[in-house]
Parts: sequence; structure tokens; C-alpha cells
Amino acid sequence: MVHYVRFLLSVITLLFVLTSCSRLEVLTDEALRDAQARWNANAPGLYRVVIEMTGGRVEAGVFEALVRGEQVVSLKRNGQVILPDRAEDYSIRGLFRILEQELALAQQPSLLGAPPGYAAHLLVRFDSDNGRLERYRRTVTGVDNNIEIAILVFEPQ
Repeated sequence: MVHYVRFLLSVITLLFVLTSCSRLEVLTDEALRDAQARWNANAPGLYRVVIEMTGGRVEAGVFEALVRGEQVVSLKRNGQVILPDRAEDYSIRGLFRILEQELALAQQPSLLGAPPGYAAHLLVRFDSDNGRLERYRRTVTGVDNNIEIAILVFEPQ
């Protein structure tokens, strides 16, 4: 019981430190729906976005996409032109789909490699005006399966 209480206190402390230092909030279905609604109302028809992805089990790198009408028309990874199967993941709408998947996975942390009794912690920041993702961080306690997605540049064209 003492170990469980210590573990619980360490998780609470970790969440407090992560959210206070980064101004990230806990990702919830409601927060995601609100951000999607703001994006749908304010999305530009053409934009350039630069996304940095890091983590133990993701395709790490800096991705630059030109998006027209939510279709990725140009994509570079670390400066090199690429033609991936899932280019739409690099649009803002595609990032929202990733967050929907993350919310579903967090309901079963074992799917992310977490030992029994451990959890996935999803933290996010959305642009207050247009709802686009600014930063996302997943931390899985008990295992090194963390990811971070950061929008480095967002330029409506």
C-alpha cells in the first residue's frame, strides 16, 4: 500500500510539473471536439505547416507540408521530398485523427506497453483562435513509449 501511495504521488507530481512548465492541458474528448470545431470554422484553404515529431516509437523528424483544402500537396521529411502512404497525417485534420487514436489507446495503456496499473498521460495545447494543434505530448508511465508532436511553423498562404 505504501508503494502504491508513493507511486500515485509521483505520478501526480509528474503531471503537475509537466503541465505547469509547458502550459499543456490534459487532452480530453471535449477539448479535442472544441478545437476541431474552431478549426472547421477558421481553417485556411491553403497553409504551410512544419511539424516536429519525436519519441521512442514514432517516425521521428521534421516534416514540412503544404496543405490545400486539407489535402497534402507537398511533403518533406528533414528537407527531403517524400511520398508516404499516409501524407494526410501531416495536415491539421490528420493530426486531429492522430489525437483521436491516442485518446482511444489511452483507455487501454497496455496497448502502449504499460505494465498493469500504469497509465498513459496525454497533454496538449491548441491555438486559442483557430483550434489548430500547437503541441502534444504522450507519456506512458512504466515504459519508454513517449511521443511529442510540435508545430514549429504554421503559415496560412
